[in-house]
Amino acid sequence: MQKAFKLALVLFFFSIVGAFSQETKAKLPDQIWGVGVEIQKEDIFGGTLAYALNPDMHIGLNFGFLFDGGAEGSGSSTYLTFGPFFKYFLTQWKVRSFYPFVKAQFLVSTESVPYMDPFTNKTKRRNETQTKLIGFFGSEWFPISSLGIYGGLRVVELQFDPTRFIIGLGNVTIGLEWFVF
Repeated sequence: MQKAFKLALVLFFFSIVGAFSQETKAKLPDQIWGVGVEIQKEDIFGGTLAYALNPDMHIGLNFGFLFDGGAEGSGSSTYLTFGPFFKYFLTQWKVRSFYPFVKAQFLVSTESVPYMDPFTNKTKRRNETQTKLIGFFGSEWFPISSLGIYGGLRVVELQFDPTRFIIGLGNVTIGLEWFVF
């Protein structure tokens, strides 16, 4: 009985010690380069190169490439994306290590797709380019100062060709940034 009581006391002691621990305060990156990945629902992205101007402001570039070999004779397609961005953290609304942000991005995407010319009955390629301004709202979690995991929603999109303006909760974006250089 006494061994069980001592064991319970030791377990209680170790569980109480962890209850009073405090979260380490992760600082936002400052004047450092970072690399990462970003995925968006509508646009195809891959890598990210970012620079932390100061703890509240980051600038960067999203870039992506996708080659679709074509299924069942449909022909191959190539997609390229290039998107410089500006991210501003709303540090006054921070909750623990979660920092809300607004992000503005100028996106250029190019798509090369095959099509069948009805007059010559030959397969030809058509290049389509889209440019748009996108506004995001999201939050980034910094478990440590050099690593950020984020997610967000598109809230504004202005597409230039063809002209289209969208307001509302749009597509989801998720990403990972590692500030190391």
